[in-house]
Amino acid sequence: MTNCILTESVIDEMKEKMRNIYAELGKVEKSCTEKIEDVSQMNENTMLSHDQWNTITSLHQELIEKHYDFFVVSQDLAAIATIGNLAEKHNMPARMWSYGIYRYLELLRKHRAHSLDVQEHLLNFTRLSYLMVTLLLERISPFREIWTECLGDLARYRMAVEDTDGADQRTWAEVSRFWYNHATDQCPEAGRIQNHLAVISRPDTLQQFFYYTKALIIARPFSDAWASMKQLVHSIPGAPGDRNILVNSFMAAHGARILDLPVEQFALRSRIFLTNLRQDVGRLGQEAQQGIFVTCCNIGAILQYGNKDGFIATEFNSTDNTTLGDAYALAKQWASKAHVDPNSHVSTDLSSQYAFSASSFAFHTLAIILNQPDDWNLQPAVHVSMAFLWCLTLHPAVIQRLERLVPWSILANYLNSLFQPNVNISTIKGKSFPRIDGTTPQQLPEDLLIRGHTWSRLYYPAMFFDATAMAEDRPLIEDPSTMLLRVHRCLWLGMQIASYSRWMKYDDILRFTPTRLAYEFAPISQSLDHLSGSLYSTPRLMD
Repeated sequence: MTNCILTESVIDEMKEKMRNIYAELGKVEKSCTEKIEDVSQMNENTMLSHDQWNTITSLHQELIEKHYDFFVVSQDLAAIATIGNLAEKHNMPARMWSYGIYRYLELLRKHRAHSLDVQEHLLNFTRLSYLMVTLLLERISPFREIWTECLGDLARYRMAVEDTDGADQRTWAEVSRFWYNHATDQCPEAGRIQNHLAVISRPDTLQQFFYYTKALIIARPFSDAWASMKQLVHSIPGAPGDRNILVNSFMAAHGARILDLPVEQFALRSRIFLTNLRQDVGRLGQEAQQGIFVTCCNIGAILQYGNKDGFIATEFNSTDNTTLGDAYALAKQWASKAHVDPNSHVSTDLSSQYAFSASSFAFHTLAIILNQPDDWNLQPAVHVSMAFLWCLTLHPAVIQRLERLVPWSILANYLNSLFQPNVNISTIKGKSFPRIDGTTPQQLPEDLLIRGHTWSRLYYPAMFFDATAMAEDRPLIEDPSTMLLRVHRCLWLGMQIASYSRWMKYDDILRFTPTRLAYEFAPISQSLDHLSGSLYSTPRLMD
């Protein structure tokens, strides 16, 4: 329809058309609901005939087509001003998915084991639904986020239809991942989508664990991920065998926390992982993104996997409206006045103890990684760790509890190893977020993995992700410019932390050097005793 001035009669005609479509849609929706309920209440041994399944399939196909007609008419450009909000008002996208697609797919999935005929109906209906939602994605743009997630869900159903872990199943897993990655680009703070990504990451347990953790600590957490994560870690043995020993021992350590085992179990399992990591840290760099996953999961543990009562998570959430400039000014003021007073009060609350022992584990892991400066495959994990550490320093109430555990001296040495002739000193010394030129993509792969985390909000400048390339356009192999950008990021973060002059300092001759306080903290950060959450003091501001 052309964009013209609508006469009253045309508007009335369009409204009448919408009323008729909606009325017909409601009748078909009711019929679909009744059919699903009738079949669900049947005895498990009752078999429907091919024609009966055909009837139910045709009914749901009709409902989807009615929804399509409704969306097309209601979103007509000439109708937006008068009836264009009806789809949102009546919650039509959710109704189409629930009554038109999801409930029937679930019914077919539960009955497919009884008959190959049901399997055929499941395949056909999944194919039909996928086609119709693709058409909606192309034509009804206001609900693009919803259609994208629906396509990911449908591809996941198609993946589940394959009984064996074969090529078809892997293909549909990639299709599902494609759509969920697009959904993440459109809605990066939605924990529900991260939960979807966890499900299709099987059998990669570390990747699954990463996405479940992210689903819980993201800005809009998905609480159901907690039960799935508990089930995942419960399947990991406490004493891992030779197969995947590094990942298994890592998961076992986290499992002790998630399953609320005695703190001695967490300390023991943590020691086992750290021993394995020292012996096989190079493997962590060989596997794509494993170092990032390990680092992010450790951060998740510090944040108590999204527990709203956790003191660190509470602190991050309390500064949602704080700007980077204001946060830095307050942190700078604290750093200039605070000193460690051994006679200050000792914190014994469980939340603090939990975060303290989890932080000890995380920073011991970081120290081992930092001792591999020549392994550039581990640098993304270092970058994520430094970004998190920088954000910790912006919250005095948090960093004052955890600063003793950070391997400051090892970090300073690592940063000094990054200086190369092609490092732009003025860029890393600047206050602005570092960019090395006008053509290199500014997003690093790990940026996309920590985007949406509550703790990373102050790290990225406004609109940083607006020009993010779609998942399928991102290179599989990093080019030298990407590596150089990461070096600049790490050095810039080091400069920001050094600007406090509390833990390390920088000058053009000696580069990064630990402060006296950092050396005093070194024995504490190196000790494994704090994996048990030992009591600790907190610095007291001096008048």
